[in-house]
Amino acid sequence: MDAAIGRIREAGYSVHDVDIEHAEWTPHVYLHIVLPEASCYHAAALAGHADQYSPGVRLRLEMGRYLLAEDYVRALRLRGALTAAVARALERCDALILPTLPIAAPPIGATTVDVDGVQAPVRATMLSLTQLFNLTGHPALALPAGTGPEGLPRSLQIVGHCGRTERLLDIAAAIEEIIH
Repeated sequence: MDAAIGRIREAGYSVHDVDIEHAEWTPHVYLHIVLPEASCYHAAALAGHADQYSPGVRLRLEMGRYLLAEDYVRALRLRGALTAAVARALERCDALILPTLPIAAPPIGATTVDVDGVQAPVRATMLSLTQLFNLTGHPALALPAGTGPEGLPRSLQIVGHCGRTERLLDIAAAIEEIIH
C-alpha cells in the first residue's frame, strides 16, 4: 500500500488521508440487512433442500430468519448515514484508495487469521474493507498491487462517487499504469 501510494504521489497526484464517519458500524449494519434479505430470497430452496447448502451458508441463512424487523429497519436507516459519510469523505477527492484486504490471502480452509496478534474470523476479516461500499452502493474495484513480504498477492481497492463509475474506471486505469 505504501509503495503504491508513493508511486501515485511521485506521478504528481495529491493523496491525503480521509476519515469515514461511523465506518465501525459497517459489520453490524451489513449483517442486519444482508442476513434477512438472503434468508427471504432463499426461503423456499432452504425449506426443501437445506442439505444442499454448505454448512456455513446454511447457518447464515437460518440466522437471517431470527433477526427482528425493527433491527432490519434500523440498519436500513444506518445504511443511509453510512452512505452520506462515504459521500462526505469523497467531497474533496476523486476516489478513495485503500487495501482490498487487511491481510495477506489466508490458506484455503483457514477459519481464523492473525490480525495484529489477535485471531480473527477469516470471513469477517476478508470482508472488513469492502462491506461498507457493498452497503452504500459506491462503485469500487480492486487492482493487483504486487506481492507482500510473504510472496502472496496484494491489491488496492479504489472507490468512486455514486453515479460516476466511468470516472472511477478512468482513475483505475491511470493508477494501474502508475503502479505497474
